[in-house]
Amino acid sequence: MSLQVSDDKLGDAILQSVQHGVFPQDEHVASATVPPSALPKLLEVVERARVDTQNEIRKVSREAAPDVDGWIAQARKLQDDIKRSQETAKDIVQQAEAGKDNTARVQDAASKTSLLQSEIAYNESLAQVLEQLRDISALLDSARDAAVGGHVMYALDRMEDADEAFKKLGAFQTTRVVGVLKTKQETLRKAVVENITESWNGLILIDVANRKISLRESIEQEEVVEIHTVVEALTRLNLLDSFLSRLSRDLDRSIIAPRLTTGTDSVVCGFEVRGDDLQGTGPMNDEGIKPTLQDIHIIAEYLSTRLPEAIAMPLSLKLVPVIASRLISNLLLPAVPVSTDGVHEFQETLSYVLGLVEYLDELGWSGQNRLTEWVDRSAEIWLAKQKEAAIGKVQIMFQKQVQEKTTVERIETQFISKGDALHDGQEEDNEWGADWDEGEDPEKEAEMSKALEVEEEDMSAWGMEDEEPAEESKAQGEAHATKQADDEDAEDWGAEWGDGEDTKQVSALDVVTKSPERPRTNRKSVSQKPPKEQEVTLRETYTVTAIPDSIMEIIIQVVADVETLNSPDLVRSAIAPASGGLYTIPSLLLAMYRATAAIHYSKDIAGNMLIYNDCQRLSDRLRIFMQEQAEKDTASNLPELLRPSVRLKPRLDADIKTIDGFGKRAYGREMESQRQIVRDHLEDAQGFQGCTNAPFSTVCDDAIATTIDRIGDVKRQWQPILSHSALLQSLGSLVSTALTKFVNDIEDMPDIAEDESRKLYSYCNSLTTLSQHFQTPNDAGETRDMSGIYTPNWFKFQYLSDILDGSLADIKYFWTESELKLEMEAEEVVGLIEALFAPSEHRRKAIAEIRRTSMR
Repeated sequence: MSLQVSDDKLGDAILQSVQHGVFPQDEHVASATVPPSALPKLLEVVERARVDTQNEIRKVSREAAPDVDGWIAQARKLQDDIKRSQETAKDIVQQAEAGKDNTARVQDAASKTSLLQSEIAYNESLAQVLEQLRDISALLDSARDAAVGGHVMYALDRMEDADEAFKKLGAFQTTRVVGVLKTKQETLRKAVVENITESWNGLILIDVANRKISLRESIEQEEVVEIHTVVEALTRLNLLDSFLSRLSRDLDRSIIAPRLTTGTDSVVCGFEVRGDDLQGTGPMNDEGIKPTLQDIHIIAEYLSTRLPEAIAMPLSLKLVPVIASRLISNLLLPAVPVSTDGVHEFQETLSYVLGLVEYLDELGWSGQNRLTEWVDRSAEIWLAKQKEAAIGKVQIMFQKQVQEKTTVERIETQFISKGDALHDGQEEDNEWGADWDEGEDPEKEAEMSKALEVEEEDMSAWGMEDEEPAEESKAQGEAHATKQADDEDAEDWGAEWGDGEDTKQVSALDVVTKSPERPRTNRKSVSQKPPKEQEVTLRETYTVTAIPDSIMEIIIQVVADVETLNSPDLVRSAIAPASGGLYTIPSLLLAMYRATAAIHYSKDIAGNMLIYNDCQRLSDRLRIFMQEQAEKDTASNLPELLRPSVRLKPRLDADIKTIDGFGKRAYGREMESQRQIVRDHLEDAQGFQGCTNAPFSTVCDDAIATTIDRIGDVKRQWQPILSHSALLQSLGSLVSTALTKFVNDIEDMPDIAEDESRKLYSYCNSLTTLSQHFQTPNDAGETRDMSGIYTPNWFKFQYLSDILDGSLADIKYFWTESELKLEMEAEEVVGLIEALFAPSEHRRKAIAEIRRTSMR
């Protein structure tokens, strides 16, 4: 509950709040209520305060009265000044408005004055232009009169003056009157050009149809017109170049082209000088280069003596290149000799050409640089023509000589160790009884037999040997003889050719024949004795075309040409520096042969084999040639860098490797093609499943028969081409392919019935007839079966035949006592046993024994 506050305190608090905005500090006053009874007291306090304030204001006013009067006086003075300023501003505005009118009148007067001045200036310039137009018209009239009177140069002077006057007209050049005058000038110019053209045609008469040219120094018209005047006029009219171009074309058509170009009748037409005339004549008998160059000399002399330099010099820029072009294409290029026999004549020709160039230089003519460049490049041009001629020759030669076949012989000397197939065997026969030891057991005997087997590649195919120079072949033969018989590092001949077979080709010279026959007696091991070497000369013949010998003739001629060009007579000739470039021709010819061989040999049924033989023949001859050339170069007078053994040998060594590889690839393509055909024939049998069931049995019979016939056909195709050993190797590869396919198909059969076994055995007998292709007589005249030598899987096939026809005991005997384990793996034999025989205790024991005694 709030306490009662006196009315005086409330009045003071309210007055303080009104006057000073002070809030009461006393809490009781601030929270006290104002009762109605206190209002009179409060009004009294407020009234008293108002009266006090009025009194105070009056007092202050009385004290400040003088200052207020001064302020009032200043305010009145300021008001008067403002009025005066307003009146002054009004006067200024009035004066400004009056100035605008004056300015407009001044500007109007100035524009009128400027217009009058412009009109005066235009009239003055118009008067000047009219005077200039009058002068131009007078100049054109004067030029016209001069042209009519034949004074061409004076007319040109006036026309040039008129041109200068036209340029001074400035903006008036687009006016109609100026256009009329320019039209008049152009008409006059055409008339002058016609007049000059007429004078030109009168001074230089060219009758293309009759091949006649007449040159004059002056002609008579209204007055004498000289050629110098016409040339100067054409120069000033910028027409001289076009007139010279036409003159050059007419000269070429009427005189130069008939003289330098052979017509349809294969003759050229001559010309002769008759005073001021150059008259074309009929056909010429002498078409040599020297008479032609002399005629060009006559043409140049005729033009230079009858034409001013102002015409002759620029005319030479157009005419001489035409002469040079026709001379080079029609005479000089055909004159380049294709052999060294014509070098002297060609050197004289170059001298004649240089003589013509010197004469043209003396005349001050231009354009003969092409002839100089051609002479400078004569060695390069001669070399290019030699290459072109060589390529052209072989292109024609290949088409004909691929049909010319001949038989050639290849001879090679090797050292053969005792025990090799080609050893004479005399000592072996004498000691035959001593070489057998009755006490050896079968296991040692088998090991000795294995040690005697030779797995080296067959080098008797003539060309399969390493690509080394022939002088190293003898040393290689000695190294070859000292190798162990089971050297597994020997390169696989079949793999080199890409035959795709896992078996190796067996050498006809180094393989001991193995027999699949069942042995009836205990064999004795052969005592080891040091091998004795014997020199054996191998001779074989094979068929080649005439291409290799023809290529060699060209290569030999190239070497002879190099020697000829470096002989004392020709070493200083212009083409002698190109002699070294001739060594590129052999590589070029061999590349040409490789590029076109497939086309040229395609008509022959054994084309790839001919390519192989030709490549071997070519590489052999190249090796022999390089050997002989190396011996000759020891006494040669040629510089060392030009000797064939130095310059040509690196190229030919690379070419020999390339040509050998090319021949081998051709051989490989042919072999792969024939192998694929054989595989396709056997593929018709579809693995020989159900070969006893009709009608599929007929299909299997046909597959075997067609395979045998195909191999026989291939032999008939290749026999006239390949050497005997190469033929046997190639046929051996085909037979091996057939036998591999047949053996694999049999081994893949999961079950073979008894009747199927008999049928397959009959197929084996049929395929065995392929051995007829490998019957070779020896020196004693006895026939020797070489099937096992040239067909790597022949013995495996024979054992397969015996397995199909044998019992379990026979198969076990083949494995333990014979050499079946050398031809087949244990699992192969086990698979055949499981397919041929029903499960039994005997089969189980036989399989266990085979696996136990397996060597692999």
